[in-house]
Amino acid sequence: MSNRLSVQAYLGAAWLFLILIPVQFYFAAAGSFSNLTFSPHMWLGLGLHALTGVLIVIALVGRLPRRALEWGALQFVLIGIQVGLARLQFPGSTISAEPQFVRDLVNAIMVPIHNALGSGSGIIASLHGLNGLAIAAAAVLTVRYGRSLLKSARISTVAKPAAVVVPPSEPEPEPVLAGKE
Repeated sequence: MSNRLSVQAYLGAAWLFLILIPVQFYFAAAGSFSNLTFSPHMWLGLGLHALTGVLIVIALVGRLPRRALEWGALQFVLIGIQVGLARLQFPGSTISAEPQFVRDLVNAIMVPIHNALGSGSGIIASLHGLNGLAIAAAAVLTVRYGRSLLKSARISTVAKPAAVVVPPSEPEPEPVLAGKE
């Protein structure tokens, strides 16, 4: 994968992620304030998590600078925290596509934590909204970084002008000062 192509792919994935963030907020609000379920919110969340994996793969395969990998990894971790916060409040809520080992893992870890915290689990799980804002901020910064990568890729592909060689000139004669001979 050429560097310019990998930068364009990275920037495209970063833009897609950023564009889907308001949709994710809408699905969360629709699940809260209407008779719709949270299923669209959960499914899009999984898609966003997968998209952060795509950012990481593009950064690795395209041999992009380390910072590109770090932005993808940050978003991957933030969405992982997001899933954990949601599961803390609703440990029994699963998605049909989840493998059984994930359900078993949630039951083994999150259910006891949820039970131990009691009503406090909702207070901690409420950080889900604040973490969503952190994800949105990281998405904006990832797009900004991707745009700077694209700009630097364009600059590096522009042909540099040939060096102009100036022939050495003859040394100037020393000035004659008045009164000295």
